[in-house]
Amino acid sequence: MTESRTAKGTPIVHMWECPRPDPARPGAGYPILEGATYTEVYHATPETGGYSHHAKLTVHDGVFYAMWSNHPKGEDAPGQFVRFSVSRDGKTWSAPQRLFPPYGDIRGFHETGPYGFAAHWVAVEGKLYGIMQLLDFVGFANSDRSSVQDRQDGQHGLMVRDDLGRVARSVDPSGSDTALGPILRLPGSKALMATEPLAKEIDPTNEAQRATAEALRAILAARIPAGERTAVDTKRPCEPVYYRARDGRHVCLLRDDEYSHRMYVSVSDDGKAWPAAQPTDIPDSPSLSDAVVLGDGTVLLIGNQMAPKFDNPGEINHYGRDPLMVSVSADGYRFTRAYALRCGRQAYRVPNVGGRGGGGQYPSGLVYNGRLYVLYSMGKEDIWISSVALRDLGIDVKTAQR
Repeated sequence: MTESRTAKGTPIVHMWECPRPDPARPGAGYPILEGATYTEVYHATPETGGYSHHAKLTVHDGVFYAMWSNHPKGEDAPGQFVRFSVSRDGKTWSAPQRLFPPYGDIRGFHETGPYGFAAHWVAVEGKLYGIMQLLDFVGFANSDRSSVQDRQDGQHGLMVRDDLGRVARSVDPSGSDTALGPILRLPGSKALMATEPLAKEIDPTNEAQRATAEALRAILAARIPAGERTAVDTKRPCEPVYYRARDGRHVCLLRDDEYSHRMYVSVSDDGKAWPAAQPTDIPDSPSLSDAVVLGDGTVLLIGNQMAPKFDNPGEINHYGRDPLMVSVSADGYRFTRAYALRCGRQAYRVPNVGGRGGGGQYPSGLVYNGRLYVLYSMGKEDIWISSVALRDLGIDVKTAQR
């Protein structure tokens, strides 16, 4: 990585060696992966819920598992819950089911109250568990967070959420019907309202369940570095993506909530002590990204790296999160080529749903049998999965799977 400085003296870490994106061109000017496949996993309807997001994908014992957040009225609204689907081949998917019931009443977009979102897949002792993160949306704060109120206005625009913890549930598709295990509350989570259907399904006296919950908590603690990431400037970095670079160091890429349209980076030797994140020249629409590391250290960055300009928060539509891209780095520090995986914006069918927009976004990726699989929300309405052969990304399968 090389470094330069902005006109204001802030260091910029150069990591993007691809051409600059141009949203006016197909694929933002990058090669479109014509060999990619596209399969709809969840088709939103007014009855099942027109908001679908936070896609999470995994493979366990040769079976694909997909889960996502779902709500009838809008993003992270009270009562948001999690659905899931399974597939034997990554192409044909089971009818979506609820993995967890809502926690709290289902209310409108930007109303206060508790909700959940799809967070992680974790395997323990041969079983696969879906994890739902629980939060309580308490209102909107002013710039210094000295005042919080229920409604958003010109002075109060920062969303304030209280972390309630996590719940887990096993998924077993081995029989004729997919079996769901009991709901477990992970240690460290706050006590839930006992009258809620979600809380009524939890048995805190079951010792075997408590041991499993502790094992899940420990795995997540090891997987997700503790502590809040900070930046060298006034930006507030968020939505971190962690991976190990080819030299073994830990890399954290983040977006910021002030719409610089660039990613930030922090590099740690041990994955514990993280320096303040520096701005990079990796474009960001902004949106959450994901990273997949191959056996030879190659890093695939999956996201909406297609913003043509930096430090322009006045760009209201943030370039529409179109296309969803895959960028390739041989060492984890220099991204030398990029491809458009999914182009186009969602044509909405379900009306009166808040917080949606754009095309393929918030991806979850993995490599299996020589192919990259990416689960994502399409405009936060439907859930899709795309796959592409590694060779179409210019990657040698034998080398990548070492």
